[in-house]
Amino acid sequence: MKKLFLTTMLLAQATAFSAAAQSYNPYYPSNVPNNYASYAAAKQGRKASAFKKFSVGFDYVIGSASLVEQEFTLANPLNGGFPYKGNTDKFEDSIDSLNVNIGWRPFRYLGFEAFFQHSLSDNQVKYQESYSLDPRFAMAEYDLKYMAYGLDAVVYIPVFSRLDILGTVGVANYDFNADAEFSSYNTTSNNKVRGNSVSFDESKVAFRYGGGAQVWLSQRLAFRAMYRYTSIGGDLIDDISEISLGLRYNF
Repeated sequence: MKKLFLTTMLLAQATAFSAAAQSYNPYYPSNVPNNYASYAAAKQGRKASAFKKFSVGFDYVIGSASLVEQEFTLANPLNGGFPYKGNTDKFEDSIDSLNVNIGWRPFRYLGFEAFFQHSLSDNQVKYQESYSLDPRFAMAEYDLKYMAYGLDAVVYIPVFSRLDILGTVGVANYDFNADAEFSSYNTTSNNKVRGNSVSFDESKVAFRYGGGAQVWLSQRLAFRAMYRYTSIGGDLIDDISEISLGLRYNF
């Protein structure tokens, strides 16, 4: 949240300093006639093409998930080794992902965005053991990933000639997959010899809420910074907080 606040403040300050420059925001009040219908009809000397109704975008998302604790036990792949006792709280709760989206803004203050999001691979080694008489070693590895798709309603509030404050509410389907594996590897070749694993799969539909800012870099390109919160309420994932940074191309 602090990162988002600092990012938004820096963007707002930079925009304020450049207030005297040409405005790239076609929705800012000084660029929009009082009669919105006349604006859409290209009256008062402006072309209707100046109103960018569609967009495509790409975001890098920094996420943090709250996991519900569940204990599990995996047999040891090394001869004479004790079983491994694990817990879902050992899964990495920081999940970065990539988001692609398409938007439709039929009104000056309201638009919609459909998105698809996929987490990046982040396999984590949490435990390792070996024995002097065994030419193998064993590792406990954790991997959490997810995929999401859905629709957001976006409220736009133009505050400066190049800056919009944004608020969002949406619904999305989340598919989570968490794998924990306790495997043995050859000490010389590092090839996997054998292993035991457990998997936690969960699919949930959830509401998400967010806020942020958008800076127009040109008449078509905008930079966006957002914070979002999603309440999952599942057996594996309780909630997700995200900070996203990305671009929108408007046409």
